[in-house]
Amino acid sequence: MRSSPSRSRDLEAVRRDYGRLADDYERRWRTFNAAVFEWVLARWPKNLSAGARVLDLGCGTGAFLAAVADREPALELVGLDLTPALLAQARRRAPTARLIEGDAEAPPFKEGVFDVVCSLNVLHHLRDQKGHAAKLARLCRPRGTIFLCTFAGGRSLAMRAANAWLSLRNAAWRGMVSPAKLEQSLTRVPYVEVRDRDELSAGAWRLQLFCLALREPPARR
Repeated sequence: MRSSPSRSRDLEAVRRDYGRLADDYERRWRTFNAAVFEWVLARWPKNLSAGARVLDLGCGTGAFLAAVADREPALELVGLDLTPALLAQARRRAPTARLIEGDAEAPPFKEGVFDVVCSLNVLHHLRDQKGHAAKLARLCRPRGTIFLCTFAGGRSLAMRAANAWLSLRNAAWRGMVSPAKLEQSLTRVPYVEVRDRDELSAGAWRLQLFCLALREPPARR
């Protein structure tokens, strides 16, 4: 599917901005990413079989995929990201993962093929923020697990100010989502249930995190 002109501009802005940050990304966001990874891995599904498939949308430098590979080397890891400079680092950090350049709003995967689907701080770059959770659910197998993390929009004056500043400075910034709006969008996705949710601080940032389970649809009669 061909991107609209406005979305194409967004994609190019993401590539440009994160390409500039690539060499400094891990140092700049180390504390932030460590807090997210710790939360997700503490809730990681138990007893995944060898070859179970894990997707990291917006995998960046591959740091999260590398952490998963260290923990469970028998899993099949897939990462998707827009920025070639970040993917080059991901290939060094997570050499066993299959890494693909692409758009998280139009992921090039069949439905229902992943046992775990992760979207960690991608939502603020997406135009279809309301539909993102449904897209994650379509990629996930029934009885699979979805991890969703994004900024907690509107939770404090500092977060509101940061959102306004980034909207002015960053051409690809689509805005933070409030916890109430995100939870509302989750309730509209069939067969998705919230297994755990949390809010935490990472430096000056406030994050909202969800561990979601995808239930098996009822059998047709």
